[in-house]
Amino acid sequence: MKVVAVSDVTLGYGTPQLPLLTRSLVEHYRGEGEIVEPAQPESPPRHELFPGIRIRRIGLSTHPHSERGRQEYIRRATGLVDGLDPDVLVIACTYSLPVLFRLKRRPKQVIYYATESISFYGPFDEDMNRLTDGLVDLVIFPEENRAAIAVRQFGFESAKKVVMYNVTRPLSPTPPLPRSQRNGRLVYAGTLHLEQTLARYFLYKKMLRVPVDLFGQLKMSLAEREQFLIGLTGAARYRGYVTARELDEVRRAYMYSIVMWNPLNENQLYAAPNKMFESIADGVPPICAPHPQCKLILNRYRCGILMPDWSFEGFYSGIQQAKRMLSNGGWEEMAGNCARATSEELNWEQQFSKVRKHLLG
Repeated sequence: MKVVAVSDVTLGYGTPQLPLLTRSLVEHYRGEGEIVEPAQPESPPRHELFPGIRIRRIGLSTHPHSERGRQEYIRRATGLVDGLDPDVLVIACTYSLPVLFRLKRRPKQVIYYATESISFYGPFDEDMNRLTDGLVDLVIFPEENRAAIAVRQFGFESAKKVVMYNVTRPLSPTPPLPRSQRNGRLVYAGTLHLEQTLARYFLYKKMLRVPVDLFGQLKMSLAEREQFLIGLTGAARYRGYVTARELDEVRRAYMYSIVMWNPLNENQLYAAPNKMFESIADGVPPICAPHPQCKLILNRYRCGILMPDWSFEGFYSGIQQAKRMLSNGGWEEMAGNCARATSEELNWEQQFSKVRKHLLG
């Protein structure tokens, strides 16, 4: 059995679930796997991160996330997929969905991995998703509310539907670091944008004494970037952009991780990022903004701190609560609950089992 996945982004910088899903499908079917990716000029290929899976990188005349670039990618990706003639096709995100309508032959099984909010892409994508009935066998959503909205708006009547969290870690025998081996600091890892991810909060005067390390791309203009780096004074440090693998190596030494972004639209409100689940897997309790899935997981397992809202006051109150729990025994309880959450539910094997039951025999 041949498994082919069509990615909406260059692999190795985001959406690590797609290579994981492809690999697990290959293992399930005892076949071979390939992934088609667009060449984002700002993202050099990282194919060495995915041994055993062939990556087909498509160079384009313009950026793949422009209108013309998307059209070119869809056209060329369709030709590649037709030539590969897969038994199982994985379409990642509505961005890649037009490939399905252009194929000469429908594969035996089509899996639509709806990693992003469909409505975020606009009316064309909304109309296209309404036409998928009978073409898609399984739809995977990362979050319950987003799944309910998509089913209500677009149907997917004949397809099986599952919610698979943005979990990327397998069960590991390696225990979290004990408190005595941690550095006493907080970590934020992810895109840094003054509004989209509320990075401006780190510049507020009250944050001067908060020991936090920031990892990630500065999604800012040159002037904003310079101002941001100059404004990071006191105990805060910008540590640059590191790969997911490098982040995995350093995150486990922190006391807490900060997980927040601004819910400016549906796409930024619901599904929790893989950074939250990775923090829990490392035994590093997250301090989360109250996005529905973050709230669900933290209330279920008591494995982190939930900010009351998205304001700076809510953000700072979460950090102050985290500080108090370091001295009253609450941190140790949360760290233990992280281990329980990981073993019971928040591991790749458990999440993929939701998909496995709907695969071909």
